[in-house]
Amino acid sequence: MTNGYPKQVLAEAKKFFEGEREHLKKRLSQIGEADPYKDPDHANDNADIGLDVREEMAHQESEANQAQIEKRLQEVEKVLGKIEDGSYGYCESCSKMIDTDRLSSNPLATLCIACASK
Repeated sequence: MTNGYPKQVLAEAKKFFEGEREHLKKRLSQIGEADPYKDPDHANDNADIGLDVREEMAHQESEANQAQIEKRLQEVEKVLGKIEDGSYGYCESCSKMIDTDRLSSNPLATLCIACASK
């Protein structure tokens, strides 16, 4: 499939998504480091039930944030693959070009407005 988008637009999109990928990977690392369950001493100081509850809540929040970022990272990787194979900007349902305004507002869009409305 030959992409109808100008090469400069695709190059800018690729640069943006590569930056986004690096940002997300860095954020995943930061979240992992902040998870209280990563601290080997967290299980040794279990005398304070309040501390245990706070650690559990922080751990659950960390896991939820990681899952959300991992999902976004998968979407970014998918887009980068589509840019490489020339299918970025085409609807996954009808194969028509997705309107540039739609891609500008949602660069991860995989469906044109008509197919997304169905």
